[in-house]
Amino acid sequence: MDAGLPSQTITDLMFRLGFEAVARQGDLDDGVRAVVRDQPAEVQAAWVETLSRMIAAAELVS
Repeated sequence: MDAGLPSQTITDLMFRLGFEAVARQGDLDDGVRAVVRDQPAEVQAAWVETLSRMIAAAELVS
C-alpha cells in the first residue's frame, strides 16, 4: 500500500504469486519477479521487501 497500489491490485498480485508457486513446483525466483515485472520500480521494490519479510518471519517460527 505504501507503494501506492489499491488493495484490489495487491490482492490480484498475491493470487498471481500463489499461482506461480503452484505452477512452477520448485524454483520460484523468476515467478516471484514475473508477477510484478509490469509494475513501476517502486512497486517491484515493495514487493521484494514484503516477500523478504514474509520469508524471514516464517523462518523465525520454524
